[in-house]
Amino acid sequence: MEIYLLKSALALSVLYAFFWLFLRNETYFGWNRIYLIASLLVSLLFPLSRISLFQSVQQSISYIASPIVINTFSNANAFSDKGSLSILSIIYISGAVFFSLRFLSRLSQIYYLYRRFPKVKYNGFKAVILDGDHSPFTFFSILFLSRTDYEDGKLAEMIVHEKAHRDQFHTLDILLLECMTIIQWFNPSLWLFRIAIKSEHEFIADEKVLKEGFDMVSYQKLLFEKSLGVATLGVTSNFNYSLLKNRLKMMTIKKSGSTAIVKYLFSLPLLLSLGLFLSTNLKVLGQEKVYLEVEKMPQYKNGAVDVREDVAKNMKYPESAAELGVQGCVWVQFVVSDKGKVKDVKVLKTIIKDKDKSGKIVEKDFVPTGDARIDQAYKDIENESIRVVKLLGDFTPGEEKGKKVNVQFTFPITFVLK
Repeated sequence: MEIYLLKSALALSVLYAFFWLFLRNETYFGWNRIYLIASLLVSLLFPLSRISLFQSVQQSISYIASPIVINTFSNANAFSDKGSLSILSIIYISGAVFFSLRFLSRLSQIYYLYRRFPKVKYNGFKAVILDGDHSPFTFFSILFLSRTDYEDGKLAEMIVHEKAHRDQFHTLDILLLECMTIIQWFNPSLWLFRIAIKSEHEFIADEKVLKEGFDMVSYQKLLFEKSLGVATLGVTSNFNYSLLKNRLKMMTIKKSGSTAIVKYLFSLPLLLSLGLFLSTNLKVLGQEKVYLEVEKMPQYKNGAVDVREDVAKNMKYPESAAELGVQGCVWVQFVVSDKGKVKDVKVLKTIIKDKDKSGKIVEKDFVPTGDARIDQAYKDIENESIRVVKLLGDFTPGEEKGKKVNVQFTFPITFVLK
C-alpha cells in the first residue's frame, strides 16, 4: 500500500507541474480538462498494474527445500506480532475515514434537498426549487436553484452555464476528485488538482455563455452578485465559484493560438511514459543482477537446518489464524545480497488445501474469499512469514567467478494446527 501511495503521489506532482508550467494559461479549456482527468486516472490506476522489466520470470526453488512447519505449540513464549499499526498508518487511515465521511455527508445533503423540496420541469432540467438564498448548481442533470431566482425568471445566462456543466458531465469529474481525495488527502498536489479541475469547469461554462451571445459586462456583474450566495456543497457543478478573479481574467485573455497544440502533443508521451513507469516495480528497475544459482551458494551458519531453526524459533502462529482454523503453506522469496544481508523479502503465493467439486482434497493457490476475517487471517500468516525471514542473521555471500553476488532463494513455511 505504501508503494502504491508513493507512486501515485509522485505521479500527481509531476503531472501537475507540467500543467502549471505549460497549460494553465491556455484557453483550450476542454483540452486542459482532458489532461487533468487523464492525469488523475493515470496516477490512480497504473500503480495497481504490474509490469516486470529486466527480471526473469523463473523463480528459484532454493536449496532450503524442506518446509518449515509451524504449529500452535511452536515456541509458545515467542514474540507475538499482532499486526499493530504504526502511527503514520493510523494518521493516514484517520484522514481517509474523515474524507470518506465528508464525501458521504455531502451526498446525503444533496439527497436531502432533492427529497425535501418541490421539483419542476424547467428548460430541459429537472429543477429542485429551494427556499433561502442559494446559488444555482447542478448535480448530473438535476438543477438546484432558489425560489427567488425561479420566480424572477432572470435565469438565461445561468441556465446556459448550468447546461454546460450538465452536458460536459462535470459531476463525474467531481466524484473522481472526491475519491482521489480519500486516497491522496495528504498530497498537496491533489488539492492543486482540485482547484485546477473545478476552475476549468467554470472556464468551459463561462465560455459557453459568451458564445451564446450574452453581454460580457452584464454576465460578469451577475457573477459578482451570485458570488455572495451560499457556499457550495463540494460535489456539485456550481454557478458560484470562489476563484472569481481567474474566471474574469479568462474571459478577457487573448485566445491561445494553434501553436499551443504542440504542448498538448507533448503531454501525451508524458502520460504514457509515466504510466509505464508506475506499472513497473521500482525495486526491479534499480536492482543489481540477481542470480538464481551460483558456483558458491550463500551459507547460513552451519547450513539449511539453522535457517529452519531460527525461523521456527522466532515464529508465532497468528492468533487470528489459529482461532479460525486457518492453515496453509506460505512460499517466501528473499535475496541474499553480495554483503550477506537478507533483503527484498516477499510472499510469492500461499497454498491451501480445499475440496474440489468431487469432494477430493486438493492443493490450490489462496485467493480472497470475501470473508474479511478469513482473508485477514491468511494475510496475518503471510506477514508473520515475512517478519521472521527478515530477522535472519547474515549469510556468507554467494560467489560467481570469484565475485560476491546477489542470490535469490525461495522456500515454504507451513502453518499446521495441532
